[in-house]
Order: sequence, then structure tokens, then C-alpha cells
Amino acid sequence: MKKRKLVLDTETTGLNFDYDRIIEIGIVELIDNVLTQNYFHEYINPEINIKISAQKVHGISSDFLIGKPTFNKIAKKFLDFIKDDMIIIHNAEFDTNFINKELQDCGFNNIKNSVIDTIDIAKKEFPGQTVNLDSLCKKLDVKNTRQNFHGALLDAILLSKVYLKLITGKQEDLNLIDNKLIGLNKNKEIKYFKESFSVPREQLMNLSEQEKKQHESFITQMTDPLWKKIQ
Repeated sequence: MKKRKLVLDTETTGLNFDYDRIIEIGIVELIDNVLTQNYFHEYINPEINIKISAQKVHGISSDFLIGKPTFNKIAKKFLDFIKDDMIIIHNAEFDTNFINKELQDCGFNNIKNSVIDTIDIAKKEFPGQTVNLDSLCKKLDVKNTRQNFHGALLDAILLSKVYLKLITGKQEDLNLIDNKLIGLNKNKEIKYFKESFSVPREQLMNLSEQEKKQHESFITQMTDPLWKKIQ
């Protein structure tokens, strides 16, 4: 039997799983530590406002999520995709707490999948050093194509490269959607991905020039950004 692993990431309305909600889930599939063309990606309407601090990280607005399904509409699809296979997450406690809370609210049980936390692997590999995803990309010579914003599927793909580097010492080829270009539908959902990810996320989200300037101004004033706290 070939061994299936899933690399998962989420984006949320904030940091507290008791009352914040998931707004994006991205998962890519590994079979025998090789990326396949099989993936799961959903934007989710949380039915609550997104905190400004969170929106500055992932760039997803409440307006963008209007018309997207609520979590209860995609919960069964999510569970059918992950089955009982091993899941790989960076800072796993954060994502699993949110996922389990969402599932409970829909009447489902918590996930019982085995979970690999890449932070634990990275801390053993780089003791005493910063091991957030950005720093690991630098340490492991993985091209960080994320640009300014986080994104669940983009980060899952990036994490899959980091994970494969951590466990094998080499970066496997990414074969997600062979020879297809990145594209957008009228609702701005990302339809296809390929390895280069040459289009910045802010372009994918169609941000205005004013929004880009506001974001850059915010970033330059930050002395202790959220993504540097995950160590």
C-alpha cells in the first residue's frame, strides 16, 4: 500500500478558536513523499467579521467571502478528503483546535488522524533557532513564493517543500496541475496552481493601489509581526 500524507494549512478570522472561525483551508497530498495533483481548497464564509490584524496577515476580506459556503457545507467533503491519513501541519495545535471546534459545531467528532508538527522536526534540526515557515525556507533553500500575504493552499504547498527538505534533504518536484496556468474566475477564487507561483497574492486578490500602500505602510511599522512569533 502506498503511504498517503496530507499537508494542511488554514486561515482564520483571528487567533482564538473559541470564537474565531476558519475562512480558508488548503491541503495538498503526498503519496510516498511525492506531491500529487490531488488537493483540497475551500474559502469559507465565517458569518462573523474578520479581525483587522488577521486580515493584514492573509489579505482576505469579509466582502471577498460573501457567497462562499459556511463550514457546515464543506465539513463532509473535508472529512472525506482527509480520511484517516496522516496530516502534516506547521504549528499543529493552532490548526487542529480550529478544525475540531468547527467540526463540533457541525455535529461531527474531532479528527483522529495522526498529526506531524513540522515545528517539532525543525526544532530538532535547528535547536535554539527561529523555525517559522519563512525562516525555514531560508535555512533549507526553499524558494518562498508567498510574497506579502499568507494563504492556506499557498502555504500548504510551501510547507510540503519544507517538509520534504527536512526529511529527505532534497526538494521534490511539485506536480500540482501539470502545465496549467494560474487563473481566476469572476469571484477571484484561485483555480489553478503551478510551481512558480509567479503572480503575487495581492495581484490574485486584485487589491487596489491604495490598499497595497496601506499594507506596505502597516508592515514597515511592525516590530514584532505575528508570523515571527511561531517558533
